[in-house]
Amino acid sequence: MNSQPVRRGLRTDDPRRAEESVSSLYETPMSLSVDSPTTFKYEMAAVAHPAAAAAAVRFTGTMRSTARSFPRLIVAHAAQGQHRWQVGSESGDGRTPFVIPPDTDFSAEFGHLHLRTFSVAPETIEHVVRALLGDEPRRLQYSGLNRRAENPRLIAETLRFLEATVLADETVAASPLMRTQLMHQAVASLITAFPLIDVDDTDLRRPTARTVRRAVTFMEENVGNPISITDIAVAAGTSVRALQSAFHKAYEIPPSTYLRRLRIEGAHHELRAAHPGSTTVRDVAQRWGFAHTGRFAQLYAAMYGEHPSHTLRR
Repeated sequence: MNSQPVRRGLRTDDPRRAEESVSSLYETPMSLSVDSPTTFKYEMAAVAHPAAAAAAVRFTGTMRSTARSFPRLIVAHAAQGQHRWQVGSESGDGRTPFVIPPDTDFSAEFGHLHLRTFSVAPETIEHVVRALLGDEPRRLQYSGLNRRAENPRLIAETLRFLEATVLADETVAASPLMRTQLMHQAVASLITAFPLIDVDDTDLRRPTARTVRRAVTFMEENVGNPISITDIAVAAGTSVRALQSAFHKAYEIPPSTYLRRLRIEGAHHELRAAHPGSTTVRDVAQRWGFAHTGRFAQLYAAMYGEHPSHTLRR
């Protein structure tokens, strides 16, 4: 997640430009057949990164689209409009979030559509799976994902949140800390909602006090870097679930709270050292992974007994 994301956008009433746009966005040739070109409109906003990409596309009019395969796994949700899809041997209504596995045929008929998507490289999913299992990643299971979905509405909320943050505010995607947190959150939601893996609790490693110490050391050494809880679990040699249990036993808080406190401490030191007029509370908060300045101020005040703006003015 160290390379910079690419922000993309397009508005057009030309079906051919729209076809080129979606083909580029999803990294595969896609056909787009429009029923009435005179009423057609297309709008796209996306943030793309080698590990994952979030996008929102809007179509005015009715049309069809097909693709032979995609290099990444794509999860999609039709927030508005009509959408019927065919993924391999599965079919459904896009108003329920659905998954397109890599290397799988896809076709859809839709109209007046607002579609949210999140596409992710298989190796990125495997990294998160490794953290969940505390072991080498198992083979991802792509067969019958949509028929066996357990909580697709979780994905609908995740995609809505990505559009409201990463796509709406360029400073969010520009922050490595926030970008990594959101990407891992989206992948974790994907794994929870769709049975990509078969998690067997008997395979999870039992955490030890040494495991917790390794996790704390990793957090302290990388607090300013874009690490997530899954990264910490991998570094500690255990699973996310086991790590959370160990932290509750050792500190009575989850590891995410421990990491958040370290980052607030980092922001505190930066605010104290800043020269007047050289920065703002919002800038400092975002550099330390806090997307919402108001929430950061509340957490900061709870730790230091004053508003961060007061620290900055001193």
